[in-house]
Formats: sequence, structure tokens, C-alpha cells
Amino acid sequence: MKSKLPIIKGLILMPLSFLLIATLNCYAGNENPVFSIVTDKAPGVSVSHGLTKLTDALQAKNISFEKVGSMSEARGNSVIVTGLASGKGAAAQMLKAGSRAVPEVSEALTIWKTDWQKKPVWVISGFDDRGLMYGLLDVANRISWSADGKSPMSEVKEITEKPDVSERAVSIYTMNRAYWESRFYDEAYWARYLDMLAQNRFNSLVVIFGYENGGFLAPAYPYFFDVEEFPDVQMVGITAQEQQRNLAAFNNLIKMAHDRGIKFTAGIWDHIYRGGVQGGGIPGTKDAPNQPVHGLVWGVTGDNLTSYNKTALAKFIKLVPDLDAIQFRMHNESGLKHDEQDTFWLDVFRMVKETAPNLRLDLRAKELPESVIQSAVDVGVNFRITTKYWMEQMGMPYHPTRTNPEKSPIRHSYAYLLRYPQRYKMHWRLWSGGTTRILLWGDPEYARRFAESTHLYDGDGFEVNEPLATKMEAQPHDALPFDLLKPQYRYYDWEFERYWHFFQVFGRIGYNPETSPEVWQKEFEIRFGKKTAPFIETALHKASWILPRIVTSVYPYSGFPTTRGWAEKQRLGDLPAYAKNEGSDIQQFANFDEEAQLLIEGGEMTKILPSTNSLWFEQTSADINKLITEAEKAIGNNRNKEFISTITDLKILSNLALYHSRRIPAAVSYRLFERTQDVSALEDAIAYERKAIEAWRQIVAAAGDVYADDLMMGVCIANLCGHWRDELVSLEKGLVSLEQRRHNFKAEGTVKTAPDYKPVTNANYDKLFQITHQPVTSVPIGNPLTVSVKISVPEGVKWVRLRYRNINQEMDYQILPMRPTGEKDSYQVIVPSEQINPKWDLMYFIEVLDNKGNGRIYPDLNKETPYIFVKIIR
Repeated sequence: MKSKLPIIKGLILMPLSFLLIATLNCYAGNENPVFSIVTDKAPGVSVSHGLTKLTDALQAKNISFEKVGSMSEARGNSVIVTGLASGKGAAAQMLKAGSRAVPEVSEALTIWKTDWQKKPVWVISGFDDRGLMYGLLDVANRISWSADGKSPMSEVKEITEKPDVSERAVSIYTMNRAYWESRFYDEAYWARYLDMLAQNRFNSLVVIFGYENGGFLAPAYPYFFDVEEFPDVQMVGITAQEQQRNLAAFNNLIKMAHDRGIKFTAGIWDHIYRGGVQGGGIPGTKDAPNQPVHGLVWGVTGDNLTSYNKTALAKFIKLVPDLDAIQFRMHNESGLKHDEQDTFWLDVFRMVKETAPNLRLDLRAKELPESVIQSAVDVGVNFRITTKYWMEQMGMPYHPTRTNPEKSPIRHSYAYLLRYPQRYKMHWRLWSGGTTRILLWGDPEYARRFAESTHLYDGDGFEVNEPLATKMEAQPHDALPFDLLKPQYRYYDWEFERYWHFFQVFGRIGYNPETSPEVWQKEFEIRFGKKTAPFIETALHKASWILPRIVTSVYPYSGFPTTRGWAEKQRLGDLPAYAKNEGSDIQQFANFDEEAQLLIEGGEMTKILPSTNSLWFEQTSADINKLITEAEKAIGNNRNKEFISTITDLKILSNLALYHSRRIPAAVSYRLFERTQDVSALEDAIAYERKAIEAWRQIVAAAGDVYADDLMMGVCIANLCGHWRDELVSLEKGLVSLEQRRHNFKAEGTVKTAPDYKPVTNANYDKLFQITHQPVTSVPIGNPLTVSVKISVPEGVKWVRLRYRNINQEMDYQILPMRPTGEKDSYQVIVPSEQINPKWDLMYFIEVLDNKGNGRIYPDLNKETPYIFVKIIR
């Protein structure tokens, strides 16, 4: 029976098969196409995604092509051969004939230029489907760069690559129902989002259900289905049709991710709602544990907690069959009481082992009991432990040298977990969402150093939060999500698109630390023009170190949680509170009181002093301001909305650095006052505080009317809402309080004269300390460790010390003096074998003090990881 083609307004609607042929064979008449694309016979779905992007790029340039199955069919003037590196496909055969190879590693790729029958040939091959897709996406992107339609491959480069970090994940929260569902049901949104992840070589997506959601998705199962055995457990108000829609949308999202080579993890963080920290400060949820509340789960109790969750999880695994992994929150913040955890997790592990033995489980490390780890090992589930890299914030790109505070049970970082014999893998989760919430961020060097650090303990990859991760957190679940930028400044379809460089550096650098800078430089040029792009790029890279430095060096411990601290917008308390801050790496950075004590009592210290840190912030601000000026000059009258938005963020970050550069000496002066009761130190503190507030006024001016007036990113009473201008009001009130204290001050007890204090104006340690060291990266078990270093200092070396410990943050560092060897400027120490516990590997760093009291830690955190790991060869 012949099919009839309907006609609408003069257009014939072609059958789908015809349209596909037209798409795959895009050339006119009998002329040979510019390109023949030779593919394997049955490419995988992710390869098909890459091929689609390749043909889209050619079509965008009006370049004709055909898609054929063999070289003998190729009629194009040039040939693109795509396929896996193994098998009988054309790509595999050409690689073999040309003695070329793709590394035999998952995701590896090769792009190679050769010729065949006097035709130029580009071979795009991968070890597996994902590697081949990455190669195709790279070529497609480079075709889009071409300015010459006659040479569409002019920007394509020969390259062989393989992944450095095995898993590169992005995580998404579902903190607010209205905001989550505004994205959840939008297939066009996910297509664009997942395309971006694939282009930037992220290979894993994590969607997290239940994180201080006020009981929403606590647990998540009733959002998708009811469990027949537990008819009293339900999400209040949800209909069966809504559950079916949610389940279908979720499975479709997983399929869309897999189509682009992206694995999918569901984060199930809440297992019962009991209020407390789970409430997240959301209005109307206070009584939810005690009575049914619309939109929240009701019916899970202490009596059915384990049996319900085990049964519901089994059904979830059955109804979501393509899930790659589940991430569990394990401790009391998931709703589990301490005495419930052993039984709960043992039952869950046994069920998973029986029903889905290959499903990976990610066990969150926070307060994870040793008994639960042992249960996972004994049952034999496929699991790894995932831990917070640096609090719930973005610190510097290395594991904290010394966490603040160091304590058990585990709260963040690796604690004692990196022990041998190794029974599990570690996965490193950078909670960037607490720090880089709304401002632009991206620096390849940060990403490179971070990626390198995730190899610790043969690390199993990393996860970063998406920007805007906490948007609408702690707001009513039916509240309308706010728009980040005012309408006149928006230049994107979806807000995630403004953070393209964030995704670019973490994804591409995570895959290959040696990724060519042209990958992002071309994007900057497309967006800002060739003259302006270098200034914007350099400024953003410099500015992206400001927030991690704040978190590492001047941050209050109370700002640890994502749901409490926000370095982009918070003033970090009035000055008396700010002056008590200790930072989050208390081995590398001295706090304000330590410098005050050093000034008063004397002593020796190799940590970075607040005064030196102040200079770093000041110089960084000045450098960024110069680049902003050059960018504005270069772009002239051609400013577009993205330029205005980007410059706004750079000015905010620059002035934020200036603010801290001025507030640091205010804090040191205030601590001097507290220690001496010398009112002149208080007067100095007030003077510096005035200058800091002036910098904050410049933040407000820079923000202007670009951003929403109420940036609802968390609990409002914790200053996670509002605008920078609201913080300015609080700063000015704090200044008035300080001035009143000065006016009313009467010394009590002994008054000491505060030492004269001025911030550092020059801290060029590269010229002051010349240090040469060959790192010792391994030592056989039972052997001592010998460490040598060469140090040259103009003022002469007073002492050199080695600080070392096992890679166990619950251990204290040991100190040994490094003695002169007799050779000029050379020092050495031997760590006895009995001081090296073979249960953990080892780490060390070197401290130097010159005869004028200047101190230095080597390696330098401004350039590299500030310590060295030593692998014990067992």
C-alpha cells in the first residue's frame, strides 16, 4: 500500500527515512560532494551523537557531504573516516596500514591526517564509542572555527589523547521543587545541557535527591511510585499520573545522558524526614515530621524505616534499569539515627548484592562508621567512598595540609581512610556550589592542579557542583524561581550557558591536563573578539583564584556548610567576628591572632602571614583592574551583553579581593587591640575597616542593576539571599559599633603598648628564597626516607626543617631538623623507618627560616601542591 504524503501550505511532509537520507547525503546533483564520511556499519548511540554534531557543523558552513559505509563508495573530494580502532571498519584498517594506534584505554582517541588515492583523508578513531565521540565533537567544533569555507578542516589538528582522570562528574541538586521541575520536564533544556557536558568531556552526571530540602524527596521513591507493601507511605498530594510522568522523565533523562556517553548516578541522600538539619530553613516544614504536609513524604517511621527503604530501593532499581550508580548519604543528616545505621545499611547492601550486583554504590564519607564500611566489604557490593574535597566550599586545588579542625568522626577530606591494604576506591567531591554560586569562574591551572590531586589513593575521579547549584534553596517549594540577571543583560537561553568556561576547564582539563589553550581561546574570541578576548581570558583566570584563597585563608569555620557560607557575597561577619576567623588550611596560613601574638611576643613562623596574604589580594585586584581597563579599551563601542555581564563579575571579584586586602590588616589590628588593650590599635582597626567598606561600596557599584535584587541562594537568615548592598548596610552598622566602642572605651587591667604594625608592601619570596629539591615520591616498605634540599637565602639560613606524617589527617606532623651536608647550601635529613607506619603512605614538606625571621614553606602553594606524597612500595 502506497503512503500518501500530506501537504501543508504547499510543503510536502517527507517520511522520516527520506529526511535522514537527505541529512546524511548533503550535496546537490551529480557533483561530487566536498566530503565523504565513511563510518562503521553499526555505530553506537554516542558515536551517532558525535556524527550528528559533525554533519551539523558541515551544514552550518554549507559544505556538501555524503555518508557511506566503505572507502570504495567514497566520491567526495576529501574523506573523513570515522570508527573504532579495533575490528574490520575502515578506520581500524587505515590505522593498521599506517602503523598508527589509539591507546588501549577507555575514551582514548586519535585524529590523524593521511591520504588515499590522492585524496586528503582525516581519520577520527576511538578505543571505544565515547573516545570516538570525543574525537568527532572535537573535529566538529574546529570546523565551526574555520573562517575559510574552502578550507573547513584548516583548524583541525592531529592529536592522540587518553583520559587523565577516569570519571569527571557534574552534580545537580533538587533543593527546590519548583526550580527542579522547571528543568526536569524540559527535554530541550537537557539536550542543550547534556550536549555541553559531552562537548567538554564530562562522562558522569549526578542528580541528588534530598539535601536539606525540608522533607521534599525524603526519601525520593514516592515521587516516582508507590510501594504496594507499604500503602501508608506516600508523597502527600501527588497523583499516579504525576508519578508516571516523573518516572518517564527520569528514565528519559538517563537515556539522553547515555546517548551522549554520560553515565548517570542518582543521589539518594534522605531516607526518612525527621526535621532538624534536614529542614533547610524552608518555611512550613517545621511540623512535617509530625503531620502530613502537601508535597512531602508521609508514612515512613522508625518501625518501617529499613523494610520500606529496602523494598522501595529494589523497586527503584527495577523501574530505573539503566541507572549506573546510586550515591547514598550515610549518617544522621540522612535521617538515620546512629543506632539504626548498621542494620539499615547491612540490609540495603544485601538487597543490592542480590538484585543488582554490578550496580555501583557511592558511600558518602561524612561520619561513615567503620562498621558500615566493613559491612560493604563483607557483603561484596560494588562500592567506593566519596568525600568532600574541601569542606562544602571550594578551597585551593590541593587536599588541605591540615584541616580545621582535625577530628573524628570524618567531616571532610580523607581523614584516616587512605589505608592499606586497599579495600575500596576514593572519589573526590569538590563542593564548588557553596562558593562559586553565581559569579563567573574558570581557570585551567586550578583545574589542572585539582585534577592531579584526585589521583591520590588511585582516586576514582572527581565530581563538581554545577554553578547555581543552590538556586532557590530554602525557599517555599511552590515559589517562582527568580531570574539571575535583569532582562536587559541576558544573552543566553538558559542560565547554565553563561558558565561555559567553568564546564570547559573542569571537563577538558580533567580529561587531558595538556589540552591546548586554543580550545578556550577560540571561544573567548568568538564571544568577545580577537582584540578583547586575551584580556577577558587572563582576567577571569586570575580572578578565579580569589574565592578559593578566601575560603582557604580567612574563612570562618561556621561557613563550612554550603547552606551557611557564601564567599562571593558575605562580608564574613562584623570585624570582631572576622578577626576570629582561622581559615581552612591552618598549616599553610597563619590566622590574625597568630600574627598579632608574633608581633607582640616575637617568635618564628613559616606559615603565610595575614599581612603577606593581604598583599596577594591587593596585587591580584590591581592586576585584574588593569586587564579590565585594557578590555574596555579594546572593545570600544562594541560591547555586547555578555561583555557587560562578564566585566561586572570581574569588577565584583576584583573589589572583593580589595575588600579582604584591607580587612585583613583591620583584623590583625583588632587582635592587637584585644591582646594589649592599646586603643591606638583599635583606631588602626577602624581606619582599615573604613577602607574595607569603601571597597565593598565599589562591589555594590560594580553590581549595579545587572543582578536580581534578591539572589535567593539559600537560607535568608544566614545571608544567603539578598544583594551585596544589603551586606553594605550591615558593614556600616558594624563600623558604627566599633566607633562607639572606641568612644566609650576604658581600659581594664594591664595596658600594653601595641607594636607598630604595617601590612607588607613587598613579598617577593622567589628572590628571597632560592630552593631546589628533587621530590622523593616512593620508598620501599621498611626503609628510611632520605630527603635533600638546596637553599640559598641572601640573609643566610637560620634553620631548615622537615615536617612529615603518614597520609592520615588524624595524625600530627612530626618535625626533624635538616642538617648541612657539607656541600654548599645543601641540607639533608633521614626519617627512620620505624617512624613510617606502612598502613598509610607518607607526605612531607620543608620549612625554612632566614636570619631575619622570614619564613617559607616549600613547595609553594602559589605554584603547586604545597607538599609531596611518598608512595610506600609494599
